[in-house]
Amino acid sequence: MIRHVERPGTRFKDRLDPKVSDWIQPYGLVETFDAAILGAPLSKTSISHSAASRLPDAIRTTFHTYSPYNINHQLDLSRDIQVVDIGNVKMHMTDLPRCQQLIEDAVGSYWEHHSAPLVVLGGDHSVTGASVLGLTRATKNKFGIIHFDAHHDVRNFEDGGRTNGTPFRTILESGAVSGKHVVQIGLRDFVNAKAYHEYVLGHGVTVFTARQVFKLGLSAILHEAMKIAGTDTDAIYVSFDMDVLDQSFVPGVPAPSPGGLTTWDAMEALEWLGMQKHVQVLDIVCADPTQDVRDLTTRVASNLMLSFLTGLALRKR
Repeated sequence: MIRHVERPGTRFKDRLDPKVSDWIQPYGLVETFDAAILGAPLSKTSISHSAASRLPDAIRTTFHTYSPYNINHQLDLSRDIQVVDIGNVKMHMTDLPRCQQLIEDAVGSYWEHHSAPLVVLGGDHSVTGASVLGLTRATKNKFGIIHFDAHHDVRNFEDGGRTNGTPFRTILESGAVSGKHVVQIGLRDFVNAKAYHEYVLGHGVTVFTARQVFKLGLSAILHEAMKIAGTDTDAIYVSFDMDVLDQSFVPGVPAPSPGGLTTWDAMEALEWLGMQKHVQVLDIVCADPTQDVRDLTTRVASNLMLSFLTGLALRKR
């Protein structure tokens, strides 16, 4: 036996400081759970350079860093809710429509067997179109959507098919969700075309720009968004594109731009949304760990997920 060595990958462990990695269990090891995580590692459908397919596993690497303890609420998540990690949807190497179908089928399969809230980790934003189609097909429920993004994501299909720029055209034209139940928050100047702004308004989508968030405050807008997305619907899907945040907070997004939301806005928003009983799904998409700086963007994504799970724990209380 060779002295003074340890296995590769061994990390410092403080017995009084458990980590998220000690709390979240692989799917199948526990009989009941309060929330599940599913990775959807697809980014070859991105119209800009992106390795967002690496985001789900990058977020998981931070589980060894973060504690499940929320100091603000004096809340130990590991004692209040059980969370499982299902793993990643297996992607096809070259067939991108098939990849989207696999995501749709995986999400649909989850809802055929479970009812606990689901967190989907993308991947680019095309993941959302597939996820919503799978969700609505499996549940037959009427959903509302609250969508955080700098972009409308309703590009036409003729110039590229289903990409990260088309998920909400996919959703609206499929009839999976009515435009009157969709709210988009954080839209920015100079990164959206007039034709696409008119398209969403023509479909009854409610739009709150980043400037409106800055002037009115996100809390007031969220309450209005919940009213719109939650009226005459059975549940709400929240889609969070990381580029809704200001570029100073998320250097690793494929499409950074100034004038976005702050991390405080986002964490408070997702915690609050997690507390709302109608919210059943959150996806976090469009961050590329290969373009990141010191994992800053990945760490923001991880904190957003933990903020949402905090909301679920508070909801359960």
